[in-house]
Amino acid sequence: MYPYFDIFGHKIGTYGVCMLLAFFLVALLSLKRGKPDGLRLEDLLIIAAMAFGGAVIVGGVLYVCVTYSFAQIVAFIRAGDFRFIGSGIVFYGGLIGGIAGALLGILVSKCDFRCVEQAVVPFIPLGHAIGRIGCVMAGCCYGFEYEGFLALHYKNALSGISPEQGYFPVQPLESLLNVGICFLLLALSRKVKRKFGLLSWYLALYAVARFFLEMLRGDAIRGIFSGFSTSQYISLALLGICGLRLLTCVCRKENKKAPL
Repeated sequence: MYPYFDIFGHKIGTYGVCMLLAFFLVALLSLKRGKPDGLRLEDLLIIAAMAFGGAVIVGGVLYVCVTYSFAQIVAFIRAGDFRFIGSGIVFYGGLIGGIAGALLGILVSKCDFRCVEQAVVPFIPLGHAIGRIGCVMAGCCYGFEYEGFLALHYKNALSGISPEQGYFPVQPLESLLNVGICFLLLALSRKVKRKFGLLSWYLALYAVARFFLEMLRGDAIRGIFSGFSTSQYISLALLGICGLRLLTCVCRKENKKAPL
């Protein structure tokens, strides 16, 4: 596709531009949504900065873990080649690290968690949708080999795949699903008021989508475990944890309605 574009003779990475666009759009929409409830710009900047740092660190570490063997990492270090450290980011690692960083930012800024949750969480999948467009442009996270309807051909893919081979459009499909999750979360936010409730819905919904999307992926980086991919194992774990929490909340709500 188009991994780079030129501005005054300088190459700019399309993936990076998509990520920055996603970051600023999520921040603007979150501020607009949370401002009536007292969310301030300076507090959001603190939370966003810590979330970004957590996402980069944990996402980068997980990428190294699922991409390189222990022997390869040792060989890189002995050779003094540390380029593998910043070679990529796994979304789930970035998501977990970003949530941890955001929680720390909320503590530092002394914001109300439920206010931040209601303002930010519905727009996380929207930012993810834009990020996946960056994957299409860069030619990463591609689908299995496919020559049917809407097949994608990557003429300048950074991953080095064949420009003549067609691939299933898994990244655009994930973008569409994420946009759908965004609208669903906005609708659920009117009813879900319990702490961590909206976040649990987001993680559960995305876990289901990601588990099946992994079956449509064709890139070689699937993880170090046999059977399911690393992302599928994480999806199952998140679905179990969040599903149990949501079920517990429903049971508590029903018990409160029950007559004495």
